[in-house]
Amino acid sequence: MTGGAAGSSANVGAGSGTHGVITRRGFIVGGAAGLLAGAGLPLGLERLFGGAAEMETFSPGDQLTILSGRDETDGGQRRLLVELWNRVHEKHPARIVEVSSNADRAYSTMLSAAQAREPGYDVYNLDIPWVPQFAQSGYLRVLDGLTGDGFLGEPWAAGVWDGAAYALPFNSDVGLLYCNLDLIAEFYDQEVPTTDPIPLDGGWAGLDTFAHEVFAKVGGGDGLSRPPIDTAIALQLADYEGFTVNLWEILLGAGAVSVDATGRPVFEDVDRIGDTIESLSRRLSESTDGPSGTAASLAFDEQGSLAAFAAGRAVFLRHWPRALRLLRGGDAAPFRVGFMPVPGGGVLGGQSLAVAAASRYPVAARRLAEFLTNERSHQLIFERGGFAAGREAPYRDPEAPWAREPETDGLAASLVDYATGKGVEGTNEPERKANDALRLAMVGASPRPRLQHYVELSEEFRRYVRAVLSPGGIRFEAAEFADRMEAAMDGKITPD
Repeated sequence: MTGGAAGSSANVGAGSGTHGVITRRGFIVGGAAGLLAGAGLPLGLERLFGGAAEMETFSPGDQLTILSGRDETDGGQRRLLVELWNRVHEKHPARIVEVSSNADRAYSTMLSAAQAREPGYDVYNLDIPWVPQFAQSGYLRVLDGLTGDGFLGEPWAAGVWDGAAYALPFNSDVGLLYCNLDLIAEFYDQEVPTTDPIPLDGGWAGLDTFAHEVFAKVGGGDGLSRPPIDTAIALQLADYEGFTVNLWEILLGAGAVSVDATGRPVFEDVDRIGDTIESLSRRLSESTDGPSGTAASLAFDEQGSLAAFAAGRAVFLRHWPRALRLLRGGDAAPFRVGFMPVPGGGVLGGQSLAVAAASRYPVAARRLAEFLTNERSHQLIFERGGFAAGREAPYRDPEAPWAREPETDGLAASLVDYATGKGVEGTNEPERKANDALRLAMVGASPRPRLQHYVELSEEFRRYVRAVLSPGGIRFEAAEFADRMEAAMDGKITPD
């Protein structure tokens, strides 16, 4: 969005390359905290962030309201950014109203508010798959004059529908694969191969096979100083949106699904889809006769899977970027943690800010959305909040760590790459920076299907596939699956 806004608002919150990284140490690290605590605004700060010019005059007691899911950033960085806005724009105050941390419940709340055209909500913080539906239904205002300058391609594209920009990337996410490197070293009896000790070139099937080989050898834990291992790959397969994301990544890693140029999912290779789902189903059914290292994932959400991995009970973990900040934070996991791309590419996640069509103050609401998505805001959420940035600049700042560097003493040289993220530019570097690895994961992220009826598709996909995976469940039928997905993409749900 650098320099991309129309008219006099072109530089409001634009975070141009002239200021973005160069002034961050002086502003974000020291200035933001001082600003919030100080009695007044530093000279020129009103001009830097955009003042009251051309924004509507608020009635006494009025304020802008952002309707959002739960803030999962470390330290509540979203709230702090809104507080910063309020210090700079005292005549145009704003607040965040948070709803459930569960994506499905948050969606229902926001959709109800949008359908009711409630004027009390000015900005929606939408999960990116919801943007097409809200835009197509007329619940959002077009953000005329904005471009994707300064943003990474996929996060920006997630806010565009039918050629128009409707939402700006606020915080971004991408699926990553985490690994207990101590268990990998134990699997190899400390004689780790010098090349590719964690095979990813075989797609999802190759990873699954390797993970269960490690589990079979190091599983259990009786008489050992470490916890027993009961999970090969900790996934999020509970009955919520996370299930759709995890299965979509698995199918991508198997080469079984894709999206076309319009964002519509392609389910043509239903036989491969069926083979992949049936293989996962067999892993789950094996748990009834003995531990297979898979069954626990059917009950896991993000919190449960992360807790199991952090406790040393899992070899691998599929999760979002913020997990690394936790695993290497003050209460770090008691083992060395590596991360790597998800085979086939992690699914793009995150939320974007959109101006509600029913807002009484659309100009001020747009200014707020621009402010919260400028380079400085993205840098703060990236550096302090642990989320991926949807803008390019934070990844290029060597002083903006996404997470602590890993402990690599005593780690086999061939595992050091995995400690910081294999596949980063500079292939001969002995240590590769986590920032670069995350940026490449974001650039290679796979979008979820972009549909007006995405939620219906997700619910139908989840309903059918979970019925296959559940103990004693149904058999996967390719024709039925294809028919149900096609109907769901048109907003039709097949009754059970």
